[in-house]
Amino acid sequence: MFFFIFSLVFISCNTKNKGEWKVADISRDTIFSAETGVRDATTMILKIQGNSDDSIKVHGFSIPGGNINKELRVDWYNSKISVKYESYRAKKGNIKIQYDVPKVF
Repeated sequence: MFFFIFSLVFISCNTKNKGEWKVADISRDTIFSAETGVRDATTMILKIQGNSDDSIKVHGFSIPGGNINKELRVDWYNSKISVKYESYRAKKGNIKIQYDVPKVF
């Protein structure tokens, strides 16, 4: 039981592996980058929230326009992350992309 509680505290304190980007201009393609410090990464979790007048693409995945609340889990094996946002057909709206690269024990 003690190990379980200790693990939860340790995981919740490791915030260098998480972050958030806001798309400044939804009509322009953008590449976001960050350094996480996670050396044994295997997965990247992306949470995309906001709204757009038409379809967008995040990390190659097409997301329909309207109210957006989407989670993507992708294989990732590097402490440096790079995520490509593509406006695709969207011209108006606002998008926020949260990332999490969980540490493997």
